[in-house]
Amino acid sequence: MNRYIDAIKKTLAKDGVGEKVVSQLKELREYFKATLNEPGYVKMIRMAYENIEENGEYTFNFLEDGDGKANLEYFVDLLGEYHNKYNKEELQEIRNLMEGIEPEVEEGEEENTQIEE
Repeated sequence: MNRYIDAIKKTLAKDGVGEKVVSQLKELREYFKATLNEPGYVKMIRMAYENIEENGEYTFNFLEDGDGKANLEYFVDLLGEYHNKYNKEELQEIRNLMEGIEPEVEEGEEENTQIEE
């Protein structure tokens, strides 16, 4: 799997987000499908390359400071160590973003939206 991840990162660094990255993501998806029992990640990879095909760039911006390229690289890095507990949590948050699911706000974390007089 690392060879797929490394190839994508190399392409991102050299050429940015484009058709070659889409092709590499499709290869990574096939690897996940054939080798790992992780259908959720298979779906996320598909959603990532479909997003690029539709928009010409990666538009799922998870990182506060970063463009589509940086966000895609971060996503790919997380996939490279998908079994890590913390990566799993972040990958779930990215999946929610991809699927348009709003994050749940825990009690006590709600922003104060009242206007003071």
